[in-house]
Amino acid sequence: MRVLIVEDNAFNAFCLTRLLTISNKQIQPIVVENSIQALSYLEENDASFVIMDGDLGASDGIYCNGPALVEMIWQQHPSIAIVVWSDSESMRHAFEDVFRKYNKPLNDYTCWTKVVSQERIRQSLTYLTGESSNSFFLENQLKSPEHRLPAA
Repeated sequence: MRVLIVEDNAFNAFCLTRLLTISNKQIQPIVVENSIQALSYLEENDASFVIMDGDLGASDGIYCNGPALVEMIWQQHPSIAIVVWSDSESMRHAFEDVFRKYNKPLNDYTCWTKVVSQERIRQSLTYLTGESSNSFFLENQLKSPEHRLPAA
C-alpha cells in the first residue's frame, strides 16, 4: 500500500513514516516536500491515500498551502482519499472548507493532529481501506455527510 506523505519538515516526515510502517508493515511511504512534487508523483504513480501537512512553507496565507493542494489533487484525482495532518485550528478549518466543497468526509479518521497515535493510524487505515479503495471514500461520504473536526 503506497501512501504519499506531503510534508516539508524532514523530521516530521521521518516520524510519520516510522509510525506508519510500525502500524502496518505493508505501507510503503513516499515523502515529497511540496505541491509540485506531490502533483508530479500522482501524475505518474498511484497512491492508496495522501497524508497532507497544512503549512507547506508558502507565505501567501492559509489557502496557499495544504488546502490549495488538496483542491488541486481532487480536481485531477477526485476519488483519492486524503488525510489532513495539522495542529493548527485555522488550517484545519481551511481544510474543512475544501473537504465540504468536494463533499468529502472530514472526521477523526481523515484529520490527525501532529501527535497521532498508532491506534488512530490503525483505525484510519481500517476506515480508508475497509472496502474497495477508491469506491470506499466516495460511498462513505453518502452514508455520513457530516463534516466535523476531531477533538484536539
